Amino acid sequence: MIPALIPQPQHHQPRPGHFHIPPRGFVGIADGRLHALALAACRLIPGHRIATSGKTDTLSMRFSNAIPAEGYRLMITPKGITILASAVPGVTYGLATLRQIIDQSPAHRLACCQIIDAPRFPLRGVYYDVTRGRVPHTDRLLEQADILAGYKINHLQHYVEHTFRFRNHPLIGRGASPLLPEDILLLDAACRARHIDLVPSLASFGHMASVLRHKPYRHLAEDCGENRYEDTQAQEHPAHHRYRAWSLAPANPDSYRFLASLFDEFVPLFSSERFNVCCDETWDLGLGQSYALCQRRGKGRVYLDHLLKLRRLAGQHGKRIMFWGDIIHRYPEQIPKIPRDITVLDWGYDHRTNFDRVAAFRNAAISFVACPGTSSWMSLFPRLHEATAAIAGYTRAAQRHGAQGILNTDWGDRGHFNFMEFSWHGYLFGAEQAWNPDANVATFTSRFARQFLGSGDGDLTRAITALGEITHLATDAHYQSIWYHIYFAAPESPLFCAPRFAGWKARGGHIRPGHFVLDARLGHRTLEQLDAIRKTLRRVSAQPNTDHHGILPYWIFAVDTLAHAAHRLTVLAPDGIRTARARRALREDMLTLQKRFTELWLARNRRSEIRTTLRAYTAAMRGL
Repeated sequence: MIPALIPQPQHHQPRPGHFHIPPRGFVGIADGRLHALALAACRLIPGHRIATSGKTDTLSMRFSNAIPAEGYRLMITPKGITILASAVPGVTYGLATLRQIIDQSPAHRLACCQIIDAPRFPLRGVYYDVTRGRVPHTDRLLEQADILAGYKINHLQHYVEHTFRFRNHPLIGRGASPLLPEDILLLDAACRARHIDLVPSLASFGHMASVLRHKPYRHLAEDCGENRYEDTQAQEHPAHHRYRAWSLAPANPDSYRFLASLFDEFVPLFSSERFNVCCDETWDLGLGQSYALCQRRGKGRVYLDHLLKLRRLAGQHGKRIMFWGDIIHRYPEQIPKIPRDITVLDWGYDHRTNFDRVAAFRNAAISFVACPGTSSWMSLFPRLHEATAAIAGYTRAAQRHGAQGILNTDWGDRGHFNFMEFSWHGYLFGAEQAWNPDANVATFTSRFARQFLGSGDGDLTRAITALGEITHLATDAHYQSIWYHIYFAAPESPLFCAPRFAGWKARGGHIRPGHFVLDARLGHRTLEQLDAIRKTLRRVSAQPNTDHHGILPYWIFAVDTLAHAAHRLTVLAPDGIRTARARRALREDMLTLQKRFTELWLARNRRSEIRTTLRAYTAAMRGL
């Protein structure tokens, strides 16, 4: 059987015969720079010692100038294993592929083959939110980086608004279990050792309410922290454009002294030459303190001027900035004025996204990165088919228009109740697309089940697919699953009036629009599907040598939360049971789920702001 490899190599040619790894032997290296990799190889194949390259080596690792950057050539013959690469990262990626082959080869009997492989994009990244409610334990972040490195990810960012312990601003992050300087230094060193560029990311314009809400900083907010607006038409803007203390005011000179003080503490902890200053969703720009400035200069120019000031501040630390591209698209006349040392992070998470809009950056000779997402947030389990469509769609556009790479995002809106453990299918699919966009999408989930979960059980592949289809049911609202809303809804919610709504569903790998009714029949039908999925996940998790990373207990919890939402429909929909006893059963079930949620959270994460989600649980139970 051909091993299930992720990322799928560019060229994988089986050859006749097998190589039997001996109980004792040598890992031969031709250069001292390969010493650390040789040590890793000796752990992979116990009983072996390091030596200079020889003819009888079990594994030989050597450099060759004929191999492209980060590429490798892996050859398994009846006489031994050879990895060739032009530099250490390429040998690292060749060894990662060999590890996957050995893990799936019983008794260390390896099928002969030749793999010639190299990445399509130089930047292959994951972006993880540590600010919207949950900060993982440091060892969990280290584990995340270690696992991602094994799938050839070489770029990692953590989203921070307030979850860092600023020495000169102790109010910021208080009560949120923030990251400490020593956490970042430890993680940065670990990432460097794994050829991962750990890039600082800090909200520096919009999305700053968690900082600006504090009294000492309110005067820096566009609305002065109290919904005070100079634009007489501000109230006509949507409510989410008028969140209190949302954006920093570029018209206030103190804003830049404040940002400089934050940068001075945060940015030097990272060895990366890059710095993501974010600057996304600045909805209230020009409504308050900056109204006159925007009237005089134009919002687009004010936005660009802010970027240029951040560029100067970051330059004082030897960093080149990156920023999210959503706002600059509104002002296309400003795009050609972006300095060439700035990188645009163009994001879109919906299968309907116009991915080819990145052509605007290519045409202006601006460096850009395509940023899809795992579609895990605002859902009880990831919308796998949405994630697959967005990641693959963005990757194709990135190829067409010359992107620097792919940065796959994982957000935590409304308390980050979506666990990191939910997102590994999306992380690895993004890693594969960034390395090899021509990989077989149709076989990915089965390869994920075999490689990452350690099970070739076809029922598991079908269960994962079905679970993604169930949770995909969504309204036209972006990035949300209807089941999440049902889960926390009050009994008097319009959701329980059997409304017919327009939305999207996924079947057979295809996402289609349709009209749906939230009634008890849908609840009963979904409960039956979830029962079968739960049985499969429990059976696989009980098998030996499966789920090495311990994610299935989290997935089973996701199934049970979806089942609770479906159960709510069977009780609270117009054709539901609607008895006091049934409501009491729902309340008791949710209390049990709340306790499990807390246990799962605390097992791998700091307490952080778990209260955000616990309040949602309490409100939902009180309503029953």
